[in-house]
Amino acid sequence: MIVNYGKTWSFAPTTVAYPEDAAEIARLVRGAAKVRAMGSRHSWSRGIVTGDTLVSLDKLSRVLEVDKAALRVRAQAGIKLKDLIAQLEAQGLALANLGSIVEQSLGGAMSTGTHGTGIGFQCLASQVESLKLVDGDGNEREYRRGEEAFDAVAVGLGCHGIVHEMTLNVVPSFQMLALTDVVSFDDLIANLDTYVRGYDHFKLWWLVPGDRVVIFANKRTERPRDDSDFKRWFNDELISVGVYRALIALGNLDRKRFIPGINRLLTGLAGKRFERTCKSYVGFLTPVPPVHREAEWAFDYAGAKELLTRYRALLSHDGHAYSFVQEVRFTKGDGFWLSPGYQRDSIWLSMYNMDSDERWNAQLDRFNTFAMANGGRPHWGKEARLDAAYLGAQFPRRAEFRELMRLHDPREKFVNAWARSIFA
Repeated sequence: MIVNYGKTWSFAPTTVAYPEDAAEIARLVRGAAKVRAMGSRHSWSRGIVTGDTLVSLDKLSRVLEVDKAALRVRAQAGIKLKDLIAQLEAQGLALANLGSIVEQSLGGAMSTGTHGTGIGFQCLASQVESLKLVDGDGNEREYRRGEEAFDAVAVGLGCHGIVHEMTLNVVPSFQMLALTDVVSFDDLIANLDTYVRGYDHFKLWWLVPGDRVVIFANKRTERPRDDSDFKRWFNDELISVGVYRALIALGNLDRKRFIPGINRLLTGLAGKRFERTCKSYVGFLTPVPPVHREAEWAFDYAGAKELLTRYRALLSHDGHAYSFVQEVRFTKGDGFWLSPGYQRDSIWLSMYNMDSDERWNAQLDRFNTFAMANGGRPHWGKEARLDAAYLGAQFPRRAEFRELMRLHDPREKFVNAWARSIFA
């Protein structure tokens, strides 16, 4: 039985295969009626669900080549981001940007349009220079940046084939001047552009229904590291993991009574002003959270202030208690056909919670309605109610993407129920 990280779904494919090279992937694809690829299962969407052949990339998890002069790294798509980061660091290299979590596989993160934050930075797939995949006929194809099809297959949702290798553009290892602080929600909205454009990587956490938010404002720096191991443990483990989880457990005893007050307390604890110079990945990453549910959509940054006002009202007054941080991030527009950030700078609004299935479904429906009413585009690795007609209007190259799928996969081996809901 295959279960995802969030424990929100499970399924039993007839075959789970662990190929060790592209030739073995090709044999599996040729012999399967239906097939999907699996990375680390760190997804809330049903992108990998199949009743037939599931191809795990766990044995395709090596760094194959490091070219320090050209700042290029060739790696297999099954490598976990945390392992890739460690190997790059040993070589004095780094990824230019990361998301909040590094449990994902390289291929899964890139193929779903996973992102970090920073209005000058696109989704993580922008760091891919080339990739290799096995298509529906078992043929290997390679695509390079600059080729038109590259912008379809780099964020390809697993629909063009099984991506097994990527060449990445990397940067020399760097330090981050990382500031954590608390500001009022009103101040954030009034001065949003100053915050977002004033730092290389800016994001915020909001604990509903508080009137303050925790900001994370990071700038690249040449200053040496000054964050001690004790400070990192105290902030990233004791407060952000230990205390947080204990308070969440307390709040669940009476959600509507306790959670609002606990969230205000947590805002003060998590947002106590703290500045450190640290390794880039330390500044990017979030302590490992407890199992929870996630929805996230990208919206046009041009309307961000008004959108944040409506978002605040939505979650503050919908009658539900949210026992998890809401994370808000920002990215630069990109050219990937099915990226939620396609051709527009974006603000990403989340709806995270730990709640009963019944209440979560009501929350998800309400957030979905809000997102579509405001021109949002769903994060492909998270939960969403997908409406094919709506998606067709939001992704102007969806039809071309679909035609390219037919070229790569004429018998629709890679099309599962989740993919069909996007392209119906």
